[in-house]
Amino acid sequence: MRYSIRGYAVAWALAGWCAGLPAAHAADGLEGLLACRAVSDSQQRLDCFDRAAASLGGGAPPSIHTPAAAAPMPAARAAPTSVSDPKQSFGLSDTTIAQQEVAAGTRPAPLEHIEAHVKALARAADGRLVFTLDNDQTWVQLRPEGDDLLAKVGDAVTVSRGALGSYWLALSSRRGCKVRRLH
Repeated sequence: MRYSIRGYAVAWALAGWCAGLPAAHAADGLEGLLACRAVSDSQQRLDCFDRAAASLGGGAPPSIHTPAAAAPMPAARAAPTSVSDPKQSFGLSDTTIAQQEVAAGTRPAPLEHIEAHVKALARAADGRLVFTLDNDQTWVQLRPEGDDLLAKVGDAVTVSRGALGSYWLALSSRRGCKVRRLH
């Protein structure tokens, strides 16, 4: 089989474009694009690729005119009917399952931050601060950072998601620290 640089460029461009789409939608659209490779006539194959790309949500490029009586696009495999079915979700990452459940409306979208007030402060045996918030959540510093936080009961705090599953607790004084939730 012969591969061309242009083919690789198209594949990389499509992969980059699909990366911004929800996982299930991108996978179905990519299967439709790959199915177009089987069309032997050049013009029909191009039309098939245009329709497959348009079905991904971007629409056909304005410079391409697709005839109305073009050959039908080969059918792509159907998406799993239910992500809650263990057989259908077997092998998928937890992140992919969560994205599909959010898209299906069976799981709420994850929060990026919460806002609360400090209800109680304590110091762990190793010197780390333990924050009990008015929403009954308890968070602890990852590393003791001394008394430079100047936290006190009643302070407004924002706990935000960070990189790689970490969390950042920011006080109203704009000081903060990395934390993890105890309960």
